[in-house]
Amino acid sequence: MLTNKNKGAVMSRHFISHTTHQYHFKTLWAAALLLFFLCSTATAGPINITQLSSFINAKELGTKVLEDTQIGLGSNNFSNAGLSVAFTNSLNANNMGSVTWKITNNTGMNLSNVNFFGFLDAEITGQGNDSLNEFGGLVNVSGKGFTDTAADFWEIDTPGEIYNNLLRGILDNDNAIPSSLKGDVSLALGFEVGNLFAGQSLVANFVLSKQNIGGLRHEDQSEQLFYYNGTVKPLSQTVVQVPSPNTMLLLGVGLILLAFRQRKFNR
Repeated sequence: MLTNKNKGAVMSRHFISHTTHQYHFKTLWAAALLLFFLCSTATAGPINITQLSSFINAKELGTKVLEDTQIGLGSNNFSNAGLSVAFTNSLNANNMGSVTWKITNNTGMNLSNVNFFGFLDAEITGQGNDSLNEFGGLVNVSGKGFTDTAADFWEIDTPGEIYNNLLRGILDNDNAIPSSLKGDVSLALGFEVGNLFAGQSLVANFVLSKQNIGGLRHEDQSEQLFYYNGTVKPLSQTVVQVPSPNTMLLLGVGLILLAFRQRKFNR
């Protein structure tokens, strides 16, 4: 039989045990929330886009490479050469999403050996991060020339180095800023388009995503990252066959002979 004193001791022990369990539960819950927060913020930071541009060159354009910059400072000379531009920006508030260029060949001539390039200079924003603590990586660029829509060329380097290469119509297929170096990262993808006939259009779509979509990866020291990939596809076009001069000449002679014969028959 428990005395009042013993009952008090038992109740006290139960109270202490209950309080201890509550303390451990709250501690574990707080730790779980902290872990969730750290994991979610490791890949959730927005990016700041410094420049977003496309470039195009073709045999008929000579050594000139044309540029169309939609975000940031750059040139816009597609239209000067007869290429019309329709641009769609579908990026969200964190600059994740897609952008699309539709380029139409209004030069009045067929373009051959066409190459198209997408250029992205962006910074991952976040506490304690700056542009010099970032690096890049190749995930997958596996295009097989103008027969598919995937990227054929790529480059990861500083903005100035890539920009100079783009003005020459080339990319190095090299990562100059791996995790062992770190620096100011920019990304570029290149595509072999083949022919772009007079009046024909191509559609270039580029995606920025936190999910692994292949292409190139941009990451910072706190493991925040995003992926950059794209496709370029010429739209189908009904080609109207224009008769050659020899065909027109033969057709004209035939019509003349037919008319002459008809006139002779009427007499």
